[in-house]
This record gives sequence, C-alpha cells and structure tokens, in this order.
Amino acid sequence: MSKAADDLLKQGIGQYQTGDVAAALQSWQQALTLYREADDRKRMGAALGNLGAAYEALEDLPIALDYYQQHLAIAQSISDWRGQSNALENIANVYHSFGDLSRAIYYYQQRLAIAREQSDIESSGRILANLRLTYKQMGNEQEAMVCCREQWAIARQKFSAVKTGDFMEIAEQVGLNPIEDFAGAELSGINLYYANLGWADLRDTNLSNADLRLADLNNAKLSKANLSNAKLSNANLRDADLSYANLTGADLRSILPRVNLSYAQLQGVNLSSAYLQKANLTHADMSGADLTNADLIDANLKEAKLVGTKLKGAFLKGANVENVDFRETSGISEKMKIDLMQGGAIFE
Repeated sequence: MSKAADDLLKQGIGQYQTGDVAAALQSWQQALTLYREADDRKRMGAALGNLGAAYEALEDLPIALDYYQQHLAIAQSISDWRGQSNALENIANVYHSFGDLSRAIYYYQQRLAIAREQSDIESSGRILANLRLTYKQMGNEQEAMVCCREQWAIARQKFSAVKTGDFMEIAEQVGLNPIEDFAGAELSGINLYYANLGWADLRDTNLSNADLRLADLNNAKLSKANLSNAKLSNANLRDADLSYANLTGADLRSILPRVNLSYAQLQGVNLSSAYLQKANLTHADMSGADLTNADLIDANLKEAKLVGTKLKGAFLKGANVENVDFRETSGISEKMKIDLMQGGAIFE
C-alpha cells in the first residue's frame, strides 16, 4: 500500500510540473487516502501540502489554506520541523495574497523561528525579505528596516564563512536587492569586482577598502559614501553621483564622464589617465591627487582645491577653473599656467 501511495505521490508531482493540475489533484487525493489507511502521518502531511499547492495554483485560496492548515497540524503533532516550515510559509503566503497582512506576519515569524533554530540562513534571509515587504505594505518602515539589517548580518556571515564567494550572489540569496537595499550598508573590504551596480542606491554606504575594479556603477547614487582606499580602476562611473563622498586614497583610474564629485574628498586619489570630461568637481578637495594624463576637458572645477597635485599631461581645455587652488602643483607648463590664471585659477 505504501509503495502504491508513493507512486501516486510521485505521479502527481510529474503531472503538476507539466501543468496538468487536475490530474495531479486526483493522484494526490488517492495517495492521501492510502496514507490515511496506513496511518503514515508524515506522508499524509506531504500529500496535504501538495494538494494545497495545487489549489493555490488554481487560485482557490480558501481550499488551499485548509489543506495547508491540515498539513501544519499533522507536522506539529509528529514534530516534523521540515513539514512545519513548509506549511507555515505556505499559510503565510496565502494570507498575504488575501491581504491579511497581520496574519501573514504571524506565520512568517513562526517560520523564521524554525529557520533560526535550524541555523538555516538562506531560509532566514528569504523569510526576512517576505517580512520586510509585508511590513512595508503595512507602512511599518521601522520593522522593515530591522528585517533589512538582519538580512545584511546574514549576508556578511555567509560571505565570511565562504570567504571566496560572490557577495552579490550571496546578497540575492538572502533576499537583498543590490539596486535598492545597499544604501547605508556596511560593505568595507567586500569584493565587488565586476559587480553590476548601475543605478544602485549606495548613499551613505561604507565601501572603504572595497574592491570595485571593473564594476558597473553608471548612474549610481554614491553621495556621502565612504570609498576611502577603495579599488575603482576601470570601473564605469558615468553620470554617477559621488557628491560629498570620501574617496581619500582611492584608485580612481576610471571612466567618469559627467560624474558629480562636488564637495568630494579626493586627497591622494589616483586619477591618472582618468576620463573626467564634463565632470562636476566644484569644491572638491583633490590635494595631493595624481591627475597625470587625466582628461578634464569641459570639467567644472570651480572652487576646487588642487594643492600639490600632479598634472603632467592633463587635459584642461574648456574647464572652469574659477578660484581653483593650484598651489604647489607639478607638471604644468608656463603657458598652461598663464591660461589657467586667465580663467581665474590661483597659483600664489
């Protein structure tokens, strides 16, 4: 009897996967009857859970919920934590679909408690993502942020454990969206080599000592971010907003047309051969920076501080140099110096 029931259960799975939900329902109902006759409660729970999934696929949510609740009751009676986990998450999802967000949160929290007991960090991250979304829909931004912070802690824990993993992949595994959820995060020293972060919100993020070589950061929001000593060589920073960012000691030999670096801290930055056409560098502190062969054509440098910078081979045609402090710079010809002074640059 058990083998016949198992065969029906497997048959139903195959039918469900090919889209024949009606046939799957029939197979699972037959399997459930046989499991009940054999008093095989664990497999009864599995059949009930599958029936719930089938009715959910048919958008008959009340019946789906009834089957999921039966599954939960059986799983609890036999201390089947996997069955409880599946049932709790399914029940929460149905209540979420109903719009009953308070009950959805109640069941998500129970599911999260089991994941934590089992040290299941991937499931914890996924449930936290569901909780965060639900809290947001309820207008509870404070609890949503608590969930987000817990997701970050899990992501860093997992990354530290594997050491050589892809942090972007790990973040997504725990339900984080790199484009929306990295703002204000603690990412110091993280390997983000070749990461796709175009249009990402990275405001106030700590990226000090991070490896962002070849990363796509076009149009990224990086205002007030900490990028001190970060590796950004060959990164794409087109149209990115780095206003007020701390880039002290960073390697910024990158593509930066139209980048906003106003009020940025760029002391000691390596910008040699950087492409900075039409960049906004107003009020930026570039003291001691290396701008050898940098392309600053049509850049706005008004009120910037370039004390002690290396400017050999730099292109400054059309740049706004009004009140720019060029004291103690090197690599500037007398002709260029005169041209810059005529544009309002300060050398004394």
